[in-house]
Amino acid sequence: MKINKIEKKDGTFVYRTNVYLGVDSLTGKQVRTTATAKTRKMCEMKANQAINNFIKNGKTVARKKVIFDNFNSLALSWFESYKLTVKINTVRVANNFLQVYILPALGNYKVEKITTILLQSIINQWAKNANTSIIKNGRREKGKCKDFKLLLNLIKRILDYAMQLGAISFNPATQVLPPKLKDRRPSTIKYFENDELKKFLDYLNSLENTDENVLNSTLYQFLLATGLRIGEALALNWSDINIYNQTVTINKTIVQSASRKTRIQNGAKTKESNRTVSLDETTIRLLLKWKSIQENKILSLSDRLVFSYNEVLRTYSRSTIILKKHFKAAGVHNIGFHGFRHTHASLLMNNDVNPKEIQMRLGHADYSITMNLYSHLSKDKKKETAEKFANILKAL
Repeated sequence: MKINKIEKKDGTFVYRTNVYLGVDSLTGKQVRTTATAKTRKMCEMKANQAINNFIKNGKTVARKKVIFDNFNSLALSWFESYKLTVKINTVRVANNFLQVYILPALGNYKVEKITTILLQSIINQWAKNANTSIIKNGRREKGKCKDFKLLLNLIKRILDYAMQLGAISFNPATQVLPPKLKDRRPSTIKYFENDELKKFLDYLNSLENTDENVLNSTLYQFLLATGLRIGEALALNWSDINIYNQTVTINKTIVQSASRKTRIQNGAKTKESNRTVSLDETTIRLLLKWKSIQENKILSLSDRLVFSYNEVLRTYSRSTIILKKHFKAAGVHNIGFHGFRHTHASLLMNNDVNPKEIQMRLGHADYSITMNLYSHLSKDKKKETAEKFANILKAL
């Protein structure tokens, strides 16, 4: 650092240096300033202080440093911007994480007082709760979710936002190491074995030919035949089904907690979930039968939902209640709507369909997801594999 000694008009001397602060993060321009003091040491200290202040202000001089009363006000300010960039279901999840976990734990802290040690202790406690919580019907106790890594990610984003505004100069969340989540999932997934699947299909075929029964039966067999998620199926319009090409295009889903007007969300669960799935002729016939019943009830020029009745959108909660009644009446165990998806995938896997094709059909984001879920084999398939190996050895 070059410091010049300058004589003033009154004969006294001062020390001055030109300071390069860096490139402004908002304007993209280089920023320089000067530091002046009575001593060389003080001049050097002022120069370093100017650089530090520039960094703390988010590497900009185009705005004043933003000050938040506490983490709560910071998080709410961040959330107002965040919710404009994501889908409505993501907004719902993030808001729940904020209200149930993050704000109760950090809301009253001064932003600059939040340290890595503090955050690590909070994450450790969340992890402990998740790993020791009672799991009932596949769910942990309220307030003890398994998504503590996602919670940490949200905290990182909020503190990054604080850095951008110059409220802090360092994000303490970047140094936090999330503990490992214990795998406490059941060893098996819910799906129908062949005999139980046949029993359920026979039950559907035996139902009285009412409009409600035709709708429910068509929905269940459609899910079995396509592997769609229930939210994807309930969001389908007739324009999404190409009868001629025998395909269905998935590009929407149902958001359960949204208002009636915004319940259908454009875009499926993930990028890969937006896909086109081939349909078999039996499923096409079932859909056409239901469509004829639907059109006889209400004449409409609008592109109505496939699985609606009298222009009323089917909700997940109501559909689940009806499904449980049908499982009970059929004498089969309750596999839930997602069990149809598991059954579809298991049948394909156990009949030597390429796992990559199954991944694309189900809309999984990663090939490993498909393999981890459905690489299990039925008892008959395991026996068949053993026989194949024996035959290979005999042929040597």
